Amino acid sequence: KISVNRFQDGRRFKGVKKINLNGQHNDPSISRAYFSWKWGRILELPVSRSKHSELYINGNYYGLYVHIEHINDDWLKPRFGNDDGNLYKCIWPADLTFISSNPNDYKFTRSDGRRAYELKTNEQKDDYSDIAQFISVIDQTPLNQLECALDALFDIEGFLQVLAYEVITGHWDNYAYNKNNYYLYNDPVSGKFHFIPYDMDNTLGIDWVNKDWAQRDVLNWINSGMNLPLVQRLFQLPEVKEIYAFYLRKW
Repeated sequence: KISVNRFQDGRRFKGVKKINLNGQHNDPSISRAYFSWKWGRILELPVSRSKHSELYINGNYYGLYVHIEHINDDWLKPRFGNDDGNLYKCIWPADLTFISSNPNDYKFTRSDGRRAYELKTNEQKDDYSDIAQFISVIDQTPLNQLECALDALFDIEGFLQVLAYEVITGHWDNYAYNKNNYYLYNDPVSGKFHFIPYDMDNTLGIDWVNKDWAQRDVLNWINSGMNLPLVQRLFQLPEVKEIYAFYLRKW
């Protein structure tokens, strides 16, 4: 990851301030993530652009990488028309489990010092009230009221579209199987959180947990061994699971 503006605020290179060059060390073809991102764009999902890039430093060749568009305020503006809302980068163990009504409790850190729910915009305010409310609704709302309550502050159908896309590509290192690798953006215009996939390198057959992802039942993909309330509670609603199945069939 190259930060163009690390020492000079506002500086850009070719219009961007962050460059992600991923060596795809899990994938000898250096192609799986690229094709997954490309297909996501064809489906008009909120995914990053990507391309293969050769890296040269001072004229010396350092190999082939997948250059993946960095998700930040620059990424938000052309997709949502604004970049004013809270953008959270969610990494393991970001399972969206209710902790308490205190927003600061969701600022907990992992052993490496990083927050599991890491605020990437509006860092100075550091206000976690919105994600605390979101998680409370997911976990605390009675099941017969969940769809309506959650729909008021979350793009449910957009999430189901992304989930179907992740399952079809075999992206197991995600929220629904490994409580990992996603962003949440609270769009101030719609007043809703949007689910954004991230880190598609473990796809299309790449496996580290001894499973054949090509043979896994797509209607029972969710990891039942973890607490994943966003998918586990929503999928108790037949109409929600049918929307998910619709996108599986459509794509």
